[in-house]
Amino acid sequence: MRTAIMALLFLLIWGGTAAAKDEAAPALVPLQVKQVVLVEGAPAVLLLDRPQQRYLLMFIDFFMANAIRMGMEGPQLERPLTHDLIGILLRRLGAKVTRITITDLKDNTYYALISVQVNGAGEVAEFDARPSDALALAVRSDAPIFAAPALLKPIQSLPAGPGDTPQEPPTPEERAAKGKT
Repeated sequence: MRTAIMALLFLLIWGGTAAAKDEAAPALVPLQVKQVVLVEGAPAVLLLDRPQQRYLLMFIDFFMANAIRMGMEGPQLERPLTHDLIGILLRRLGAKVTRITITDLKDNTYYALISVQVNGAGEVAEFDARPSDALALAVRSDAPIFAAPALLKPIQSLPAGPGDTPQEPPTPEERAAKGKT
């Protein structure tokens, strides 16, 4: 156990890219997770930039949709899920997620960084991550979420037609009741 904790601490301190805390912050846009939705039957996470009326809609799989939604709603489970466990490990090791940054979109794939600070030290380690994993961690740790401005769209272009109306995705229980898991 001690070896595993030391290995995780090593990765947190030296495994990421060291960066100044707010080095790129001026060019980034703060976002809030508005909700996890279904768009034409596909799960997505909707992030909003309220002041500028812009949004980012990322399609994700059902597992990650539920992980993000559970983090937002905060149901207490008997045992921690993966993102809960990561948060617990970080806190016990004196580390803190300082921000999530959605950095790029290449070939229909979004990219993100998780910024972690250990023991309030000045340096922040950044880790490449899937945005859905980063968001699931952010909603559990109340970490701020940022995105590159080029990734955002005007709120007027948000899907709202009859077939595009965002809906809450089904819970695991609802999917099981329909025979879909």
